[in-house]
Amino acid sequence: MREFDLAIVGGGGGGLTAASVAAEHGVRVAVLDDNALPGGQYFRQLHIEYRRTAKTVFDKDQRRAEAVYRAACRPGVTYLSNAVVWESPDEGVLSFTRGADSGKLRAKLIVLAAGAADRPVPFPGWTLPGVVAAGGLQNLIKGQRVIPGRRAIVAGNGPLVLLVAANLVHAGAQLVEAIEAAPIHRRLFGEALNLLAAPKIVRQAIGYRAAILRAGAAFRTGWTVVEARGDGECEEVVVAPIGADGQIDHARARTHATDLLVTGFGLQPSIELARTLRLALYWNALRGGWLPVRDEAFETGRKGIFAIGDGAAIGGVEFALAEGRLMGITAAERLGRLSSADAKRLKRPVLATLARLERFRSSLERLYTPPRNYLDLLTPETVVCRCEEVTTGEIHARQAEGFANAMQLKFSTRMGMGRCQGRNCYRTLSTIVATTMGVSEEEVRLPRAQSPARLVTINDLLEEDVEPQIPPDLTTAHLPRGERVS
Repeated sequence: MREFDLAIVGGGGGGLTAASVAAEHGVRVAVLDDNALPGGQYFRQLHIEYRRTAKTVFDKDQRRAEAVYRAACRPGVTYLSNAVVWESPDEGVLSFTRGADSGKLRAKLIVLAAGAADRPVPFPGWTLPGVVAAGGLQNLIKGQRVIPGRRAIVAGNGPLVLLVAANLVHAGAQLVEAIEAAPIHRRLFGEALNLLAAPKIVRQAIGYRAAILRAGAAFRTGWTVVEARGDGECEEVVVAPIGADGQIDHARARTHATDLLVTGFGLQPSIELARTLRLALYWNALRGGWLPVRDEAFETGRKGIFAIGDGAAIGGVEFALAEGRLMGITAAERLGRLSSADAKRLKRPVLATLARLERFRSSLERLYTPPRNYLDLLTPETVVCRCEEVTTGEIHARQAEGFANAMQLKFSTRMGMGRCQGRNCYRTLSTIVATTMGVSEEEVRLPRAQSPARLVTINDLLEEDVEPQIPPDLTTAHLPRGERVS
């Protein structure tokens, strides 16, 4: 079994920054990344077989991206690409699959930097080809320079709506409309001063808005997508305003001809491994839902296990980079590579940055606070679990038969038992259960997590070296008390 001082799960900006800072102080680091190339979602690289022929708008952060990539190659860092961590069979031990290199490693400290994924919000037609999530669209543009349609609408909630809409314009799509569920124009004046705590991000947002204006597209706030229609693919999209009471005003709905609908209803932390490790969680809807409990040093309820970045609380790339730097310093201090005085000195500017970013994040959350839920979008025929093709009507039918909580509904419908293991449907399931039972979502108990945390193949598991088993003492094993073998 390979031994390290620090193991980091996730090769995005936060994880690689933590690795680089820790290695700078002599810590032996392993980074386990389920992607083929370092960088994660925000710093996603072009496919290895591609090459740049000219600089584009998508390369504007290239200098900082390359600094992140270099962390995977620095001395003291072992970067394992295509490594899927699926369980922790013992204290400080991680099991991972990586083809013929599958196995286990042991580390004194473990950092979860697993990032986040799009929050799925079901509505009629959301499973049609041509309807894609914001994160998926970003991957196509950044990693392959591809757009899966030409006439596009972007709809959802949060800063990603502006970013994705602008990127579609830069990529050559015809943007019809960008639709934001929160009435941010009415809230903007009250949050202006707090938003200036992060002027660089504000300037970026203004640039995204300007790109939408130059494209001649509308930007509507307080609206949402209602339905996607088409014969085998997306052909038109219906949008409608959301009233002050949070109800959708279908009487004012508008229909647009389009072959691409990008939905971005915010992000949710990737907590599959955290749940498998039985880490304590708490609920914060504005920061992604269920989050691992952690202290000021990012340590979770289990000693020696830490969580940083969007996998711990949605905050964006600036938060992830700052938390990664602080985590690297903390790891070096915990492992005796830095004195407390030196660690305190190095932490001071990072803590100041995090305090400023926290002010900005809190303001952004107030600005983009969404409707209470999106259940008004569901019809009885709407699929809410794509893997097992479970509809809203089936969920309500099981509830009428007495299957009330999330676990009972999972067992009776197979919702959450498919390939994604609930990552794409548990949020919808918990919202339905909470609304039906008249409780808050944080009171809904999710179905229990089981190993493996991520799907792995039997073939990969067979590649793992199994330690020789010590045979039992046959003179005493499995015999009734007092009997012996003669």
